[in-house]
Amino acid sequence: MQVFAHRGHFAEYPENTLGAFRAAARIGAQGIELDVHLTHDGHPVVLHDDHVDRTTNSVGSVAELTLKELQQLDTGCGECVPTLGDIFQALGESLRINVHLKAIDDKRLVPAVVTEITQHAMLDHAYLATNGPTWQQARSLQPKLSGCHLGPHPRNTPAFLEKTHSLDCSIIQLDWRIIDALFVDMAHELGIEVHAMHLDANYDKRAFDSIPPTGVDAVLTDYPKRWLAQQG
Repeated sequence: MQVFAHRGHFAEYPENTLGAFRAAARIGAQGIELDVHLTHDGHPVVLHDDHVDRTTNSVGSVAELTLKELQQLDTGCGECVPTLGDIFQALGESLRINVHLKAIDDKRLVPAVVTEITQHAMLDHAYLATNGPTWQQARSLQPKLSGCHLGPHPRNTPAFLEKTHSLDCSIIQLDWRIIDALFVDMAHELGIEVHAMHLDANYDKRAFDSIPPTGVDAVLTDYPKRWLAQQG
């Protein structure tokens, strides 16, 4: 079972920063999850919210700020908001990277992200997490992309697995509390990985006890160090 650091190792470093992602690699996480928005001048940048207010020393909408303006902000550790390209260059092929597309209403986002993945030779290491229509747009631009289907809830149904399979997506992620071994077996029969998410507690004995026996392929957690230690 792989451990993905949700927004990096942000229990100890500011979320979605190079420091958080490097720390995730350093402690032995097999993957990271990050969030991507587009700047006013069309650059894919890594941060969760559509405004910079919560995670930087400034305020404003990401979509209204240029890359140069974003790079003048402090994320809380002396780092600026990283670009997606910065992450790819820093981590290379050392981790699997879950690229969660956030500002999907901006039609420039998908082409920009696909270009970054292709130019940095990350097709075997990065995958897109998004809904069906956005995934189809991305796949039409780059048929070798891998995807995580973030379709409508509920996601723990045969119908959702069939839809994911029909989209040629190879990964799904869903709340850990609604996953069981039968569902995971059904997914695996279709060649689909199951990733458990919403693991936002530093210690949750029920999660530690119940998730591994289901056979899930990965967990997305805010506390990767704890999960790595739990696996021994």
